[in-house]
Amino acid sequence: MKKIFTFISTALLAISASAQTESYKPIIVEGDVITLAPEFANIIDADNNATNVADGKSIVTINTANMTLEAVGGATIADKVDPEDPKANIGQDLVPGALINEESHTYEIASVGSWNPISWKNGNNKLDINDAAGTKLYFVMGTGNPYVKMFCEEVYRDGSATGTYRASYEYYKPGDQTMPLVGLYYKFTPKVSGKLRVLIWANKGNRNTYVIDDATKAAVPLRAEGYVNGKRANYETQAIDPETGEPKVDNQGNPVYEQYQIFYNAEQIDSIHNDYIYGSYYNMLKANEEAAAAGEEAKYTAEQLAAKKAECDELAETRKYVLSTGGQAFWGWITFDVEEGKSYWLFQDSSQVGFGGFDFTTGEGQPTGNDLTEIVQAAPAQDGQVVVELEAGAEYTMSGPITRNNVTIAGVEGSNAKVKLAAGASFSPAANITLKNLDIDAADNTAAIVNLNATPIESSINAEGGYYIVGKVEIIGCNITDATQLFSDNGVKYCVANMLVDNSVVQLKSAQKTVIYANTGFINDLTVKNSTFWSKGAGEQDYFVRYNNSGRADRAGFERNSITFENNTFFNVAKNGQWGNYSGFAGRNTSDWTMTKNIFVDCGKGEVARRFLGSRANQATATFAYNTYWFDGAAENTGEYDTSDNIITSDPQLKDPTNGDFTVQGAEQIAAQTGDPRWLNPNAISHITPSQNVADAPIYNLAGQRVTRSTKGILIQNGRKFVNP
Repeated sequence: MKKIFTFISTALLAISASAQTESYKPIIVEGDVITLAPEFANIIDADNNATNVADGKSIVTINTANMTLEAVGGATIADKVDPEDPKANIGQDLVPGALINEESHTYEIASVGSWNPISWKNGNNKLDINDAAGTKLYFVMGTGNPYVKMFCEEVYRDGSATGTYRASYEYYKPGDQTMPLVGLYYKFTPKVSGKLRVLIWANKGNRNTYVIDDATKAAVPLRAEGYVNGKRANYETQAIDPETGEPKVDNQGNPVYEQYQIFYNAEQIDSIHNDYIYGSYYNMLKANEEAAAAGEEAKYTAEQLAAKKAECDELAETRKYVLSTGGQAFWGWITFDVEEGKSYWLFQDSSQVGFGGFDFTTGEGQPTGNDLTEIVQAAPAQDGQVVVELEAGAEYTMSGPITRNNVTIAGVEGSNAKVKLAAGASFSPAANITLKNLDIDAADNTAAIVNLNATPIESSINAEGGYYIVGKVEIIGCNITDATQLFSDNGVKYCVANMLVDNSVVQLKSAQKTVIYANTGFINDLTVKNSTFWSKGAGEQDYFVRYNNSGRADRAGFERNSITFENNTFFNVAKNGQWGNYSGFAGRNTSDWTMTKNIFVDCGKGEVARRFLGSRANQATATFAYNTYWFDGAAENTGEYDTSDNIITSDPQLKDPTNGDFTVQGAEQIAAQTGDPRWLNPNAISHITPSQNVADAPIYNLAGQRVTRSTKGILIQNGRKFVNP
């Protein structure tokens, strides 16, 4: 499978009850008057040039209650001027020294004749369209490229030396022990730990933008959100024709809309970044898809695709810290964790970063408030993984979709956290998600509980079939009520490598929906075990599991695919529908089917075993054992589908299933320990009266395994426990 490359490694601290946020802005706006904050205004002249320059630097120090910031501007070497032709390019005002590298024409710098002034000024102000009030973003712009070393380079033209010289730079790389000597950078030193959100203007979006831990010299994971120059769209506000005052239309009479910059959240910035790296590879895949749709031969061979993929993987390393694409500017917010007493450098390696201020939220610990959407948005990350641990038994709301990737949201086993979903709230990642020990109330919501993101991670696409690969979706130890759907691929061509539902109870609304639905893609390996699914009302679900018929293992880069049901209880699920539909799996020797110790009552139109195998009988890769198929008061005819000799054909006698009590009272099911284990009460076994006692009836141990009469210990026969010494 293709490695998923993710640039934006979200890293945000949770906020404690004692947390506080302080803000700083370097630009003061009063009506139409825009001025620099006193820290900057006090050290510049009328031309915005710094008056506090020493050793080629202008240092502006900002102190707040919990943060010290040093804004450091650097000087650049002035150009030489020809008195007779002031516009002529005769190089920079420096003198070369000893030759360093003949091939690159670089020399030591013997001396610098003159420097350009260091300036601090306002510039590049932009409208924040993401703000309902339509406020503006203001930036202070400094000078100087941050460099580690500077050399003198002779300019060659058409292979010949010109006798003119210019500065050549060596820039910082993460992990280097030498930080930039001079040039524009911002150094943050917090007095307490917290979360720092900085408004920046990245002059060149295709240059590396760093936040560097001064102690380790390592790049700090950051989260970016904001705007990319040239990315404009709007399909709601129609432009007004200035001549007529009427809504503007084009020559064909189509509406012409006002165009605004697009605000991108962190996941969308991540996607733009990945497209910048892998765009050429995606275009080749798309060309092959279009050729296939037209019945033509593929434009590119597998070897060509692999070569391009390898080329892009190399680019991924060199462009790891790029925020956007091409030479386009990025402006917006970067957010990262900071620790008390440490220092963090913010800069671009070969350009300048504009600074619009910061919000610093101090404190750490358990999140306050009960909106899970906000809590997860602000959750910490480590190595790209986001883990949110909720308080035992605490109650949370979920106001909207949770779109964080590689996220685990966990309550405490035995005291599940309670989460109530608002309308439209779903767990909507484009990468891995684990939900654990949660009680989820979906009564007000009609979306799928896990509804994969409408915008996939472009670099997660695989070459074989164009599927976006999601590693895992896990639902463990959860109780879900009033769910319309459990899972949906949201109409995107996703392949989930592994989906697990374990030790969970899912109560479904009686609606015509598919419970686990991959409309465009599929789940390669689906496992449901130790769980209960049931529906109130008529049980009108169309299917329990349904994939796009083209989905199969080899098309997503896997060797095999599987569907596994072990020790589950299903009641009134898709009673008049189908249990499964996945033609791409059916009848293939690379498809594995496992159905053991399940109880089905009024499910799948009485054709569970048939539909489970995709209507393909006698499949060699299928395993069945100790299943109960009970429909409309009688045992289901499993035909040539479940041909095992241990099908349980008696009524499981669920205690009160229409009200959610699935305690098993059927002797054979108890003896074989089938269904969801939570409904099997070992203490009640001795009180069950079987319909008949058979001397040579099968004997089971307490794990539900069939044993011989000579087996020692506590055993079960005819629904009664006995001791065989």
